[in-house]
Amino acid sequence: MEKSLKGALGRMAVPLAIVVAVLGTSGCKKLFKRKGADAGAATTTAAQDAVDEADEQLSKKLDEYIKCLNALSSNVHSSRRRYLQYIPKAGPTGRERFADLYRLRPGAVAQCRAGITRAAAIEPDDKALEGAAQEYANASAAIDSLMNTADRYYESKEFLADKWARGKIMHPQLMSAFERFGKADSALHTELDKHTKPLAKRALERIDRFDGKKFRYWRKSTLIYAREVIESADPIGDDDDIDVALLSTNFTEFETALDALEAYGSGNRAELDAQGNPNWPVAAAHYDSFLGAATQFRIKAKAYLACLNGAPEKAKAPSGKIDPDLMGPCPAGRPHDVVDKYNNFIRTSNANQFP
Repeated sequence: MEKSLKGALGRMAVPLAIVVAVLGTSGCKKLFKRKGADAGAATTTAAQDAVDEADEQLSKKLDEYIKCLNALSSNVHSSRRRYLQYIPKAGPTGRERFADLYRLRPGAVAQCRAGITRAAAIEPDDKALEGAAQEYANASAAIDSLMNTADRYYESKEFLADKWARGKIMHPQLMSAFERFGKADSALHTELDKHTKPLAKRALERIDRFDGKKFRYWRKSTLIYAREVIESADPIGDDDDIDVALLSTNFTEFETALDALEAYGSGNRAELDAQGNPNWPVAAAHYDSFLGAATQFRIKAKAYLACLNGAPEKAKAPSGKIDPDLMGPCPAGRPHDVVDKYNNFIRTSNANQFP
């Protein structure tokens, strides 16, 4: 599976739906070794085998952290946005007639904490990653408790009876907990990226080594560069203005990979229809679904990039980056639409294996 990524407090509000096909390192070496030498499998050195085995172990460790992000991050950021639709950042005025936020799924934080404990016991040791994950779990627990308390207060409309007295007390607590969670979320993403990106590139090299530049290679390449596009469109961290040059470079690489996949598919569709394909007889249909979803993402991302390139002077930061909050509307490529198309693409990819 694959994931989408997001900035610290979700300017683009990317749902963290999905993180694991970019990590799909494990199984590749084994898959091609099972094919046998006459099927084109490469001969590996002891050093390559050691790297492959280490990557497989690392992917197991990272998967636990990824499950936490997928289960919690989007929901917490969505809850914050929901809350601030009704309550000013400065706090309740006392005149509000309604308020709301979302709760996390019961048991989700406990499951996350258990996964983080399991991950810490898996090699390799990484104190920075494990520390970031522990703070993420602690921050999740804190905001979970506060959101549950606040939601009961709003649902019961107790604020009408106490004239927002308790709501005014809770507000700074909520905002502080949301801020803590945002920093923990960003830190965990940063630590994960130190591993997941190199891991994804090594996975691509491994596919090339064992199978060549065929369906599997171009599918993986398309996924990797799609992730680069969405990350550069919604940077993580305090500096969340958009580097348009970087986004443009990543988009070009994504387009190149997608075009290569489509070109290979046009000339080698028989591979999809072959009964030897592990995804036969649905491989061809899955390929078409993957290609369609990727194309829809490309259309929206391209429109958003064009909008950024045409941003007014007031949106241009001294760094040369673009502050999308000052850019004005972009109907053809709204950030939310780009994110939706990306997540739909990733969900389609996860559900439609074809190579």
